[in-house]
Amino acid sequence: MEHATVSTTEFGGTAWRLEHAGASATIAALGATLLSWDPGIGESVVAGYETPEELAEGEGARSRILAPYPGRIKNGTFTWNGRAIDLPKASDGHARHGFVSQLVFEPISMGSTLQLRAEHVGNDEWPWTFSIDVIYALGEGEGGKRTLSVDILLTNLASETAPAGLGWHPLFTFPGSPKITNLSLQVPARTLLATSPSLIPLPGEAAYSGIHAPVVVDRISDLEMDAVYTGLVPNDEGVVRTRITEPRSNREISLIQEPGESPFVVVWTGEGLTRGYREAIALEPYSHIPDAVNRADSSGSIALAPGKTRTMTATITFA
Repeated sequence: MEHATVSTTEFGGTAWRLEHAGASATIAALGATLLSWDPGIGESVVAGYETPEELAEGEGARSRILAPYPGRIKNGTFTWNGRAIDLPKASDGHARHGFVSQLVFEPISMGSTLQLRAEHVGNDEWPWTFSIDVIYALGEGEGGKRTLSVDILLTNLASETAPAGLGWHPLFTFPGSPKITNLSLQVPARTLLATSPSLIPLPGEAAYSGIHAPVVVDRISDLEMDAVYTGLVPNDEGVVRTRITEPRSNREISLIQEPGESPFVVVWTGEGLTRGYREAIALEPYSHIPDAVNRADSSGSIALAPGKTRTMTATITFA
């Protein structure tokens, strides 16, 4: 059996190329960010950053690891164990997607998988020290499907319980299909979160009022989405599979997540991108609802005791 190999390359700073059975992935040290994934077709199906300048600027959060919180925190503020926290804010006035994309990761293992690690030392903005590991692996599934798995592990190194949420923000594209217009979408979810116009979930039970059957969009067309789904329905294997399909070629990209680790999935059709507008679609697993630290129904579940580790695994497949 052919084993994966890892080699070091450059992308402004250090990056790594992971190769296996004709497939390849490139990962930057900055943020442990996936730059590309070619599942053996000669082109990437991940719409990643194309230049080091784009990666440093971070526009579109392309393939960002989202930690120590996914999504938005309302007004960038919350109170934790009596301590008031005030975070840097995005243009909409809210904190967004954590900050590990600004950390430079170091390799821990470069065998058949690539394991990267970084550490945040507690400071005024985020007073809790933690380490974060990101593990990338290439593989093959049934029927010749190619897979890329991402494991994220956050360990609380502080002396007190700290908030710790995880997510991932990949954007996908089908080479030869310049727009997402003709793609179909399936999300096995029972609930669409109800949010404010700035995408903060409504308070309490009102957030869960958007009840739907599993989402099936035969043709995305001009539909604009930045939606958070929950009530995810696992398949017979116990995992949740969100799919996009390009009907002309019958090619399919799936995001697979464990509902116990990441009970939320976000679909974003790329509005606001300055490059590649509506040329890619994001499928994002989240461990927690956005703004969890400000919600009585979620602040307990996002708490992580000293020395404990929160994990999340996401797998993407191409067929």
